[in-house]
Amino acid sequence: MSSLLRFATCAEERQARSVLFGANTQGAGFSESARGQADTPRAVFTADFVRAADNESPSLTEALADGRTLFDAGNLPLEGLPASVQVERTRERFLGAFRQGQRPICVGGDHLIKYAALSAVSAAFEDCGVVYFDAHPDCALDERLFYGSILHHAWRLPHIRPDRTSLLALRQVNAAEREGLAHWKPGIIPALDFCVRGLPGVLDALQAQLGGARRLFLSIDLDGLSPHEVPAVEAPYPGGPSLRELLALMHALAGRYELVGMDITEFLPAFDPAKLTALTTARLVKEFSAL
Repeated sequence: MSSLLRFATCAEERQARSVLFGANTQGAGFSESARGQADTPRAVFTADFVRAADNESPSLTEALADGRTLFDAGNLPLEGLPASVQVERTRERFLGAFRQGQRPICVGGDHLIKYAALSAVSAAFEDCGVVYFDAHPDCALDERLFYGSILHHAWRLPHIRPDRTSLLALRQVNAAEREGLAHWKPGIIPALDFCVRGLPGVLDALQAQLGGARRLFLSIDLDGLSPHEVPAVEAPYPGGPSLRELLALMHALAGRYELVGMDITEFLPAFDPAKLTALTTARLVKEFSAL
């Protein structure tokens, strides 16, 4: 499964509008779910599974756009490196794309990708908001950098602010994360709002929470979606919005903000025999690249 995404037909990286790369980060720890505590090796987190699944079942975007603006740069060589080095190399890959005026799209691994991405956002932009699409807030007030404290550490970066962050599709919060939410006071849009308020209401709430941000970075934890659409995630939790709702939201945001990049994390291919989660991930990559 070493082939690149065939949809990405831009021949040279320097000509691409969006650049896809895989980052198999391993170091943020495991969730408290049964899957997180399983003995499944982290090597199963890989963008190659997503590429292979989409190459077997190829399609254009729903609007019939092709991948001429997308370049697939393959995977970062991170295996065997300390977690701090994995973070730094992933951060530099994001930052390099930002500085070239390109939109990085990273598919991987665990939550270290998110901190690396937000660190690069902070270094590249002073006015960028963050849409953190996740069932969980990941903001425990913990000095360890792990899956439960990513935003706590990100909000201490110079230009990542809780008042320009929206936690989207939130629906599972533990006591430590509740303390983090009370301390940092980010914007929150519960998953139920997609039903109660509808897409227009969610968009209005997002715009209010993101303050004066002109740019947005999208951080997508696949467990933010309804588990029936993405069954192969580490910490599935019922009640999330659909892929259709997320895609509609992405299109609407692209009409209001400059979308500077995206990460997609927490995919477990070992639990994806039908490749439904892989195809959902590929769909997100393709639709974002065509915005």
